[in-house]
This record gives sequence, C-alpha cells and structure tokens, in this order.
Amino acid sequence: MSQRESTTTPPTPAKPYGAWFLRMDRYVVGMSMAAIIGFMAWTLIAPEAMSKAMKAFFNFATHQFGWLYLITGIFFCAFALWLAFGPFGHVKLGKDDEKPRFSFFSWFSMIFACGYGIGVVYWVAAEPLSFYSSPPFGIAPLSQQAGEIALAYTYFHWGWTPWAMYLAISAPIGYLMFRRGEAPRFSTMLRPLIGHLADGRIGKTLDAFLVLGTIFGIATSAGFGIMQLASGLNHFFGLTINTGLYLLIAGVWLVLYTASSISGIDKGIKILSNINIPLAIALMAMVLVLGPTLFICDLGFNSLGIYINNFFKFSFHTDPIAAGGFPQGWTIFYWAWWIACAPATGMFIASISRGRTIKEVVLVHMAVAPFATWMWFATFGSTALHQQIKQGIDLVGQMKSGSGDIVFAVLGNLPLGNLMGVMFLFLVLFFLATTVDSFAYVCAQISTRKSQNPEVPPKPIRALWAIAIGVISVTLVLFGEGISGLQLSSIAASLMIIFVMIAICFAMVKMLRTHETPK
Repeated sequence: MSQRESTTTPPTPAKPYGAWFLRMDRYVVGMSMAAIIGFMAWTLIAPEAMSKAMKAFFNFATHQFGWLYLITGIFFCAFALWLAFGPFGHVKLGKDDEKPRFSFFSWFSMIFACGYGIGVVYWVAAEPLSFYSSPPFGIAPLSQQAGEIALAYTYFHWGWTPWAMYLAISAPIGYLMFRRGEAPRFSTMLRPLIGHLADGRIGKTLDAFLVLGTIFGIATSAGFGIMQLASGLNHFFGLTINTGLYLLIAGVWLVLYTASSISGIDKGIKILSNINIPLAIALMAMVLVLGPTLFICDLGFNSLGIYINNFFKFSFHTDPIAAGGFPQGWTIFYWAWWIACAPATGMFIASISRGRTIKEVVLVHMAVAPFATWMWFATFGSTALHQQIKQGIDLVGQMKSGSGDIVFAVLGNLPLGNLMGVMFLFLVLFFLATTVDSFAYVCAQISTRKSQNPEVPPKPIRALWAIAIGVISVTLVLFGEGISGLQLSSIAASLMIIFVMIAICFAMVKMLRTHETPK
C-alpha cells in the first residue's frame, strides 16, 4: 500500500439506517426487476421469437440510427477536450484541499478493469484477425492493406471515443457527489435542466431506466467472459462446451464477484484490480519478449499512425454505397455497447475519483487508458497477425468455429504457451469479476433511497444486483444465440441512454458556469 493510501483518511462509515430493505428504493428496484423478469420469461418461453424480435430491432437501430451513434461519439470527444482544457479543468471533485482517496496505480487499475475489463481479453486477438479477413472500405480480404488497417481499426474501437463516453458520466456525477454533496443518482445530474422533477417519479423512472440499460449492457461483457472461459477450459483441459460447463463457470464466478462486490471498493474491487492489472502487464511482457518483438513494435507504431491520420474517416464511416455492414456490425455495435455501459462505468469511476481534478480525470480517460489499451492490443494482435501472415498459421480458419479460444491458440504457438494460457484464464476470471462487481456496486447506489444513500450502499442490495447480472448473462449465452444475442442486448439498452447522456453533458456545462469560477 502506498504512503498516500495509508495516510489518507477513508470516508467515515455511514450510520446505520435500519434494515437494508427499508433503505432500498422500491420504485427503482421494482421497475427494473419487473422488466428483467419479463425479459427472462420471454427468453425462456419463446426464445426463437425473442431472438427474431431482437435481430429486427438491431437492424433497425444500426441502420436507421447509425449516424446518430457516430456523431454522438465525436460530440463526447469534443466535450472531453472542453472539460480538460476549458476554463474549469482545475475544479476538483471534492473540496479544494481534499487529497485523492487512492494512489494513482490503484485508481487507474480500477478504472481500466471497470472500463474495459473482459472486452479487452475477449477481442485482443480475435478483432485484428477479423478485420484482416473481413476489412472495411472495400479492401481485399487477407491482403497487405487489410493487414495494415486491421490493428489500426482495433485501436479506433478501443481508443479515445469509448473513454470519452465514460467521461460524459464520470465527470458530472463525481462533481455532484463530492463537490455539491448530492446523492449518487442519474436523475440528479439532470436537475439543472428539469429542476424539481429530478426528485420525483420522473427522476426515479429515469434511474430505473438507466439501471435496466446498464444491466443489459454489462450482460454483454459478462457473456463474452463466460464463453471465453468455457473455450479456454475446452482448449487446455478438453472439457466439453455445454450447458453444464456454462452453469459451472457461472456458479464459481458468481461466488467470486458477489463476494468482491459485497466487500466494497476498498477491499474486494481494489484488491482484484490490483491483481489483474499486474497479471495483464506480466502476460503482455512475456508475449512481447517471447513473440515477434520487432514486428510487434513496427506494426504497433504503424497502426497508431494510421489511426490518428484516419480518426475522422473511421468516426463517420457508415458505408452507404457498398452497404457491406461493417460499421453496423462493429463500430456502431461498439458505440452502443459503450453507451449502454457508460452510466454505471462513469458512476463507478466517479466514486473512486474523489480528490482528483476534472483535468486529471480527463487525462487518465483520454491519454493514459487509451495508450495502455493500444499497447495491449499491439502486443497480442500483432503476434496473432504475425502468426497468420508471416508464419502461415491459419488462425482465421480456426476462428470459423468461434473466436473465444483464438487467443489461447495464439499463446499456444509461443514458448511457454501453456503457462501463459493458464495465466490468461485467470486473467479472464479476474477481469470478469471486477467488471461485473463494480457494476453491481453502482446499481446498488442508484437503487438505495436518496434520503438514506451513503457513499457505500448496503451489502444485500449489492448482492441482489450481482446475482441479477449473473443470471441474465447466463440466460443470454444459453438462449440468445451466443455473441449475436449479447450484441443485441447492448443495442437495445443504448437507445434508452444516448439522449440522457447528451443532456447530462449540457447540464454539466450549466452547473460549472453557475457554481465555479473559470480560470
């Protein structure tokens, strides 16, 4: 533990408010749970009808509103730059003399684990290989040009824009919680625009609305993790991928992340984050040394240049003439996924950012986190492309049966491959736990009554949401046609959230101009 962490006085524990169910906001929980139970019943009773309806909604949303997702991504990037370099970047999320609650490493570890978590381990090799075999802009598959753009487009999907989306929530709610003393609720962020309505049924409905969207958004991440764990266990130990294996994984994982969520930020979530980030760094270093080191460095920097030079081209690409479906199936899906997860991710980041300035929060979102992500993808993605292009290993062909285990195949082709593969399995498990328990923590904050809402929500409410996320994730994996069903859940959730996020940005500008002195 760093000196800063050991000397900083933790927040005073909340006084007991009585039984946890009396502290629960029954309106928010009731609306959210009713919708979740209704969806679960629909999935179990008529899975084919559910799948057909979700696919129709996916096609409608991505083709009719794809432009909206793309332009919103640029809007959030511009908002992030204004926050950092505008007149209010010096404003602290807390009192002017308040010190950060966590050391930089612990703070960043939790931000990264919550922000991307399981996604970066699931797609680390699969996405560059997918773009090499099916590139955008009419580029010939498996060509030299496809190889050069594959990693650059991966950088784009995991770069500035997603982190700017998270920032659109984390900065406003952190400001309200620690600077203005407000309860951690989504509706609170809109009070500058809707006034007292934020404190009534309209505000509670909005909170329930965003909790529901968050649950379906995180179900995508959790589902990917469950499938990748199953693929890894099949790859290394020959376990058959079936319902029993999915349920076994879900059971072990449920115990781990529920225990972590109940332990709170200072214990479970921080400890897991401080394990999985060093583990990820160790794996990345091993692959860099044991893999094609020079190729990794060359392709990594080359792809960064392509990404920077083509940022706006990638950001506005809708493919209207060829209509090949690349932006709808990838970019727009990703933007919808990030938007669906943004309320909970942003609120969690806000909860651990007390004592940081707005500029610090922006820079860790828009500089440190993207750079770390690009290093991660450059190491594993370049290694996968090297094996495919230079060594002639048909990884693209192996992906036809599924993408969840391709990273294990890539590691298996390196020295110490089995050791790294087992390490990667543990990384998936830890990332899965930290991602989901941080979301359960946030859902518990939102569903605790405003009048009895301390910084740390009751443990039973945290456990309730942890279990709900686990159940719906497994249900989507088993009955939602795998990745397709998980993608559809994010799209559905995001359309409920995107307009609220835009309004929150304008509300933040109004609050800063009203209450703070510009520099």
